[in-house]
Amino acid sequence: MRLSLVMPGLSWLDAHDGAEVAKGLKLPALQQMLGKGAWVKREQGLAECAARLWGAPATGLARVAAREAGLDADGGEWLFADPVHLRVDRDRALLADVGVMQVAQHEAEALTAALNRHFGQDGLAFHAIAPGRWLLRAEQPLRARFAPLWDVVGEDINRHLPQGEGGLGWSRMLNELQMLLYTQPLNDEREMRGELAVNSVWLWGEGEAAEWRLPAPRLLADDSALQLLGAQAGMRVDAAPFAFEGLEISDDAVLLVDAMQAAAQYRDAWGWREGLERMERDWFAPLLAALRQGRIKHLTLIATGPAGFELTLKPADLWKFWKPARAVAALY
Repeated sequence: MRLSLVMPGLSWLDAHDGAEVAKGLKLPALQQMLGKGAWVKREQGLAECAARLWGAPATGLARVAAREAGLDADGGEWLFADPVHLRVDRDRALLADVGVMQVAQHEAEALTAALNRHFGQDGLAFHAIAPGRWLLRAEQPLRARFAPLWDVVGEDINRHLPQGEGGLGWSRMLNELQMLLYTQPLNDEREMRGELAVNSVWLWGEGEAAEWRLPAPRLLADDSALQLLGAQAGMRVDAAPFAFEGLEISDDAVLLVDAMQAAAQYRDAWGWREGLERMERDWFAPLLAALRQGRIKHLTLIATGPAGFELTLKPADLWKFWKPARAVAALY
């Protein structure tokens, strides 16, 4: 089996203090793999990582999602308009996605109905196809480029606003949308319950589907947008297992394990360290054993972010006794 294992959050996202955050971590299996394998530093977000794996950018996924939801996907322009929470922190606006919010379907429908009443005259129509997955149909050309939500969660949105000829207009539209959501009684009720307000949306996934290559027969991932991408590329798509013991050793696969992603995105240092220790037990140690046994013939371990890297490892590499283990802190 050849396995491409993508682990967003494996590298601490603030690379300047990554060595300090990772100091003292004891992860013998991961350290053995980092030392024995071929290691290449590769600064990349998850969107760029997906483009490398599938051979083309992950464009057009909003239109694909609209078609899957039974909407008239052939007309107009389509975007994901995923519900998010923005928190102003000094001179930054930090974004949190539905991973840290509980949004019910009736809430999603009520909020998108309010948006449609306000923006319908502008040729914009919002659709809540799931509590955390909204779509926007625009009658006019977008004339803008949008940053994938994958790379924006936990970051300052001011560095990821829409770009291109129509970028400024879309930024103004988002400001108007945020003011509208701020006035919604439903958000007042959410805050009274101690929940985060849905005070914005994030637009992305525009364009037409690319001609993607097949990186492997199988995709194991919980991210719905990646699942759409994998299915469109002709992959067999399943949910990711919680631990290595749930992985079926058969066809080659791309596996996304995102258990550490939120802790890294929201700069939860203690949670991130604890997550790495769980990954050592649930993934790295059994992966190393499977490599030694020859059950996995080729492993590519991919970490995204400013301190991202790609590690390739084959069973024969484990015999390179002259190559010492590499501490996680040394990656920074």
